[in-house]
Amino acid sequence: MQKVNNIRNPLPPIAGLSALLPCLLFGNVAFVTWLGARAAWLLLPTSLGVPFAFPRLRFVAFVGQPGWNLTVELLAVAVLAVVAAWWVRRAGLLRPDANTWRVFLSSWAGVVLGLAAANALRSGAAVLMLGSGPLLFLSYVLLGAVTGALWAIALGWPCALPVALVHRFRRSPAAPVPA
Repeated sequence: MQKVNNIRNPLPPIAGLSALLPCLLFGNVAFVTWLGARAAWLLLPTSLGVPFAFPRLRFVAFVGQPGWNLTVELLAVAVLAVVAAWWVRRAGLLRPDANTWRVFLSSWAGVVLGLAAANALRSGAAVLMLGSGPLLFLSYVLLGAVTGALWAIALGWPCALPVALVHRFRRSPAAPVPA
């Protein structure tokens, strides 16, 4: 019966879909322009080549960006969603009786890991297109992972909130009363 309950677990798909919401927000040109005008200091690491915030979920490249960048952004969005869903599924298998706070924190950790992997991919692809050496490649991948983790620590909790709310309000079947 344990395996059937894990198949019906709605939390991993919700974790993957909720990780897409900030990607949609940062894919909006008006929002990125507004944010850049109000908090320009957030763009400073981007001037050094480190990816900015969440990957952008859009189907047209920003003005002046090459076509490969759009492909990398969409791949990074997929990596973020898959890693977040995988982490929540893994946490559900390890602790099926977890409380809401534990589910919230595990979902947040999934977003942190997913965004670290996605930004490492984004920065690695940018450095590969420059034709740089292996030391610069590894340093940018590491720096992309660190900035991704920092962005997710700051903005990952709204992604974890729907997962925790669904877990909180999901009805569990009544346990049989021992005789």
